[in-house]
Amino acid sequence: MAFAGLIFLRQAGLLPWLGPGPVAGLRERPTADGRLLGHFPYPEAPSGVLVALGAGLQLRSEAAAAIHAMQRAAAAEGVDLQVLSAFRSIELQRSLFFDVKAERNQDAHTRAKVSAPPGYSEHSTGYAVDLGDGGQPATNLSQNFENTPAYQWLSQHADHYHFTLSFPKGNHQGVSYEPWHWRFEGSSDALRLFEPAQRLAP
Repeated sequence: MAFAGLIFLRQAGLLPWLGPGPVAGLRERPTADGRLLGHFPYPEAPSGVLVALGAGLQLRSEAAAAIHAMQRAAAAEGVDLQVLSAFRSIELQRSLFFDVKAERNQDAHTRAKVSAPPGYSEHSTGYAVDLGDGGQPATNLSQNFENTPAYQWLSQHADHYHFTLSFPKGNHQGVSYEPWHWRFEGSSDALRLFEPAQRLAP
């Protein structure tokens, strides 16, 4: 079968997505389960399935609808749930990984504790978000976010909206604890994409 035909079938969900494999600029190679530096491989969401969530923010439509519903419910209880980051292209993830790695003089293993290599970020699926508390912006993208009303609300209610914490304390992927990073698992496509990560959940 022609390569273009394989790509079409894979994008249509008729073939499994096998991951990007090795990443240029990294010596490390994926493990037997497909992970690179602890992160599972994820495809980039096609632009046609993304909707605007806010200024400069996009998500898949079903995840966006769930986020809006969560924000309304949280606001009704006096909690200002903010979306800090949503969909990221693989190219943007490449910059976030390699440029910041160089800027901070980090090795790949250290960088991967807090940022996935390109092709291995949940954000590229269009299902993952970084959340913050509008009343305590100093806790944005910090482990101190766990002490905010927004995190407490999420801990009690996020499951109802099909969001789960991607990297809890002691996660078996070996990624640093990120109380702000949540992924949507409320569709069959999302469940399929995140099933390998669920198998490793503590």
